[in-house]
Formats: sequence, structure tokens, C-alpha cells
Amino acid sequence: MPEVEEVGAATATTDVTITTTTEAVAVSSGAVPFPRASGQVLVSGWAQVTTGAGTTALTPRIRRGTAITGTLVGEANAEQVKAAAGSTEPVFAMAREDRANEGTVEYSLTVQQTGATGNGTILQSGITVLVLGG
Repeated sequence: MPEVEEVGAATATTDVTITTTTEAVAVSSGAVPFPRASGQVLVSGWAQVTTGAGTTALTPRIRRGTAITGTLVGEANAEQVKAAAGSTEPVFAMAREDRANEGTVEYSLTVQQTGATGNGTILQSGITVLVLGG
């Protein structure tokens, strides 16, 4: 069983606008030390989102770095909204990857609306990064 060698975590309570169907960064982890030549990283993120008009689904993603252009880690699967557009919905994402020769690692949770004709709002969010060793 791998041991946790480093932990990074962040939360955000400042509202973030999701412009119709454009992906938006909910929260970034900040730089987390990567003390080994190689190892695994486990990332989990959560956000509370008030959907915009017309929204039919939300897609949470884990990305490397602090931008929507960062490499996708894991999958990007749309989750159908559970109530009408304008409701507040939770979204979750978890991913794992192998990394090597890194001084630090940093990840972000992003959220994108599907079918939206109005802006959504990320109300709060959190991300946890675990660097696992042998």
C-alpha cells in the first residue's frame, strides 16, 4: 500500500462565474512538493454549482496546472443536473496519475455547463492532492 508523502489542499468560497458553456477553474491546489524521482498522485475535487438557464449537465474535470488549458487527468464525464436549471448541484471528480522528475505538482478542478444559455456560479469548492510513495 503506498504511503502518503505530501498533501496539498485548498478551498475557495469566492464565487466563480461559469460563462454559459465555457469551462471555468473552480479551485487550484497550489504547488505541492514532489519528493521522489517518480510516484503516483491522487487528486479529488468537489464544487457546489448554481446552474445557469438551460443547463442540462455539468462536467467536472481535474487538470494539471491552474488553467482550463492544462492537461486533463482522468476522464471528463458530464453529470446530468438533478433538478431544474438554476438549482444548486454538487459535482465531484477524482483522478490518479504517475509523475516523474517533478519538483512540485499542481492541479485544478474545473467545471463546464452543457446546454446553458445563462451563466452559472461556482459557490464553493475544494481540492486535495496526495503524493504517494512506495
